[in-house]
Amino acid sequence: MTGIDRRQLLGRTAAAAALGAFAPSLAPSSVWAQEKGGTTRITHAISAGDISSLDPTLAWVSAEVPIVTVVMEGLVSYPPGTVSTDFVPALAESWKISDDGKVYTFALRKGVQWHGGFGEFTADDVKFSLDRYMDPKVSPWSANYNNVSSVDVLDPHSVRITLKAPDPFFLSTVASDTESVGLMVSKKAFETRGAAAMRFSPIGTGPFQFKEYTPKDKVVMTRNDAYWGGKPHVDEIVIRFMPSSAARELAMRTGEIDSMRAALDAQLLDRLAKQGYVIDNKGPEINWWLHINTRMKPLDDIRVRQAIAHAINPADLKALLGPVATIPTQLVGPAYFGAASPQDFSEAQKWTYDPEKSKKLLADAGHGSGIKLDMIISERDDYRQMMVLMQDQLQKVGVNVTLNSVDHAYYHSQIVKFVNPLVLFGDITYPNTEILLSRAFRTGAMRNFSGWHDPSFDALLDKVSGTQDLEARRKLLVEAQQRVADQFVLVPAIFTGQPLVRSKRVDLGYQLKSSLALEYRYSQLTRITG
Repeated sequence: MTGIDRRQLLGRTAAAAALGAFAPSLAPSSVWAQEKGGTTRITHAISAGDISSLDPTLAWVSAEVPIVTVVMEGLVSYPPGTVSTDFVPALAESWKISDDGKVYTFALRKGVQWHGGFGEFTADDVKFSLDRYMDPKVSPWSANYNNVSSVDVLDPHSVRITLKAPDPFFLSTVASDTESVGLMVSKKAFETRGAAAMRFSPIGTGPFQFKEYTPKDKVVMTRNDAYWGGKPHVDEIVIRFMPSSAARELAMRTGEIDSMRAALDAQLLDRLAKQGYVIDNKGPEINWWLHINTRMKPLDDIRVRQAIAHAINPADLKALLGPVATIPTQLVGPAYFGAASPQDFSEAQKWTYDPEKSKKLLADAGHGSGIKLDMIISERDDYRQMMVLMQDQLQKVGVNVTLNSVDHAYYHSQIVKFVNPLVLFGDITYPNTEILLSRAFRTGAMRNFSGWHDPSFDALLDKVSGTQDLEARRKLLVEAQQRVADQFVLVPAIFTGQPLVRSKRVDLGYQLKSSLALEYRYSQLTRITG
């Protein structure tokens, strides 16, 4: 665990800039992407030092996305490169929705084979998977399925899911993308090998199958020649763990990797674009929220929370991150259904930057000499840089924050134990505000980092779920966001895009416009050109 502050961050940033200025400009073609001994390989670097799980029914974060979403699949999928309600068939070749919107009957694709010789994908696997997701003793994602009444096997290739109330967005819960939490797992593999073995050795039906995992180094996946969607063009996908932005940039320049998740760094993106790399800045927005943990004193005092909120200046974050960032004037990014507009919030509810007001609020709360907070922060560039900047802003009003840098997987394992007084978290999901609010503020939710809970707010979210009319649903969501704003349990720090970088030789096989995966999602369509 390493302590960091703004001075150290500026030193690291200067070193990265020096790398960009003096490192040789290499042609954007990776030695790893060449055919070597008949093997065609794409190597992608993620911004985490390791992973925590490859079992999608357990807690997982963006670092695992480029692995689990090519090894496993959901019943439906988004059109390649786009997040929309125009879902396309995946493991289900078709589906019917009852007139009352509560019953979904899926016709499963026949002949789909599990990797590793675990037989054909059937309705028993669907029921096993969804039952596992719905079990709160097993999965932290169980709240996503609160509206599911039952999952019934009709025959080996037909399954019926009955909802408690109509949900026009239900298909997003069983779609093949991150945060959908609907990737299917093999019942036979779990029963044969046990859940513990499946944690880092996943079995799926996707275009690539898991081969090996080397902790703190890489995951290797190989082509699934029997893939129902067609034989992939690439033999191997390698995911490398590189938490350092400078290391990833150097690896791109030297041809060690073919693509990477980029830091939210305007200068870095400009350098790479000028050298001929493809920059994909996709949506929808990541909502970067600074959660304030009301379980801890003095943060249970709303005046202290308001002081923290008014000490944060999103304009500084925008200056740090550049064009990928948008200053938030509302709680949820505008691309999300039901997002309240700035006009929906009263002046008293807004998180305006006002350091003098922060100082007065602290004094009124009996903390005129300041307060001290100690927290961990992910070593990943975006988390670390933003939190160091906010550390400096908070210090100026008397909120003295000690930051201890830890690896990304450990950070996520600890924040769900609510050990931090402040939690910086970048959240993205199917663009529906209800999902964000449920994950962050429902009583007992895994991501309820603030600890705020109110039965009447839970009831309001239940009312949202039970309302089929979209305009009525939107109004209820606006009311819910106003309720959150009243409590000052978080600060909307910044909204950002999701910049990714790749060699021109890497053809995704589709035009990337939007995605819920925070990394590239390679598929059977991906190929190497040139």
